[in-house]
This record gives sequence, C-alpha cells and structure tokens, in this order.
Amino acid sequence: MDLNLLTISRRAGLSNIIKNCFGDAETKILDLKNINNKIKNSSDFSDEEKLQSLEFTIIGTVSIFEHQINELLKQILISYPKKFKDRKFDIAELLEEGSVLELFQKKATQKILDLAYGKFETFIKSLSEILELTTDLDKNLINEINEIKCTRDCIIHSQSKATDLYINKAGANAREHFTNSKLVIDYPYVENAITKIQQLLNTIYDTIPQKYKAYNSSYVFKQMWEATCLSDRIDFNTAWEITNSNTVRPIDLEREYGFSSSEMVVYNLFRHIYNCHNYQVDFGFYFRKWKPQSKEYQIAISWLDYQFYF
Repeated sequence: MDLNLLTISRRAGLSNIIKNCFGDAETKILDLKNINNKIKNSSDFSDEEKLQSLEFTIIGTVSIFEHQINELLKQILISYPKKFKDRKFDIAELLEEGSVLELFQKKATQKILDLAYGKFETFIKSLSEILELTTDLDKNLINEINEIKCTRDCIIHSQSKATDLYINKAGANAREHFTNSKLVIDYPYVENAITKIQQLLNTIYDTIPQKYKAYNSSYVFKQMWEATCLSDRIDFNTAWEITNSNTVRPIDLEREYGFSSSEMVVYNLFRHIYNCHNYQVDFGFYFRKWKPQSKEYQIAISWLDYQFYF
C-alpha cells in the first residue's frame, strides 16, 4: 500500500491551503496592528489600557503565527504520511481510530503538539524538513522571534515578569536576566515583533518548494488518472484537457474507450468527479473489483475521504 497515494486527493486543496494560511495570517496580524495603532493615537484610553492593548497585540500576533503554521504542517503531514519518521503504527491505535486515514489525522496532531511544546529551534528545524524549504531560515531572526514567544508566555503566565523559564528559553536574546524583572512592552517592541513575525512568515512562504504550491484539483486529477490502469490504455491528454488550475474538461465524456467492466467503474469515478449529476459510481462493485492493495482502490478511498469536483 502506497501511503502517499492513499492521501492523494487531499493534495487537490494544497495550493489553496498554503495560500490561505499565509494570507489569513497576514490579514489578521495587520488587523491587530491597526487596532493597536488606533488605541495608541486615541485619548479615550488610559495608559493602562494602552499597555493592555500592546500585550494583547503580542499575544494575538504570536498566536496567529503559531496557529497558521501548525495548520499548514498538519495538512502537509496528512497529505504526505510518508513524512512521519516512524511509519510503524500500532494496531491498537488503528483499531481505535477505525481507519488508516483517521490515524494519519491523529498522528499529525500529535506531531504538531510535540513540536509546539518543545524548543522553538527544534520546531523550526522540523518545519524546514517537513516543508522541504529551499533555503535555511535566518538564525538571528529565529532567535528574536523565540524571545517574542517567550515574552508572550510571560504576559500570560507571570504578569509580564521574567521567569527562570523565560531566561533559559530566550537565552542570549533574553531582555531581562533576573526573575521577577518587568519585561518592557512598549510600541517600538510590539512594532518590531510584528515586523519580525511577518518577515518570517514571508520567508517561509517564499521558500516552500513550488511542487507543493502546484498541487491543485486539476493537477491531482491528472495524477490520479496516471496512477490507475486507465493510463495504460488511454493517455490522460487523450481523454481530458486541463484548462486551468481548477478546471478539467473531457475530450469526449460519452466515449468509453473499450474499457473492461473493472476499468469502466474506475472511469466512472473520474466522470463522476467531473459531472456528479449524470455519472454515479457503484462503490460496492468498485471495491469488489479492486483489492485494497491496488492503486485503484487507494485512489477511490482517498477521494471518498477528501472529495473535490469540477
């Protein structure tokens, strides 16, 4: 069984997932920045309230960064389960989850949680490996953002005072070196924090390999076809035409190309994806004809888990 083939359909949405993760992060961080600036320039707020706004902006900006990056990593891991370093799954876990696909979801979530609670340096290293970033990320930038994350933790847990944990985790970038010392959180610090996090997000996006950004429904539809027995009989370009990243058109939808009954049910899956109203798939017959170890079976399971249409 090809684990990556079992999740091929999920990759149909990968280009949009990547684009939306970074786009949403940019929009939400900018919204936080604008709100904070409005409060800064308004006489309706006290100094204490303005400080709270600064603290909330740090908390929000870091949280947005973490959420969007974690979600991206999760989707990549689910789409490419071979990226799990330990590919031996416990049978008890499989029985508990009910399917291999559900187990992938669980393992991806566990992986992200393990990384999130570890050192930021380790997180970034794993991120770079999982996403296969094309260049190394700036270590000084990583250390600066690590300190910002540590400050966020102090805002939440210790009234913005340095703790032993802060001093140890921030390392050479720690802004205070004695416990209970107040961490300065002012407008220059917050503006710099936002700039640094935006810089890291932009760098990550720019260095994600194009092969991931190219995954859209048309591209995956073609890959699915070429992985099946249909491709041995009819070249994809003979049966279909890709008009754009999310649109595929049949050359002749009614033509059956002399497929056998077992091939025909696979062809009907592709016709159903294109025109779900006029072409239905008898999945009972489908799964009697094709065994679980076959590529045709895995592709059908993949599509049932993550359905897309034209």
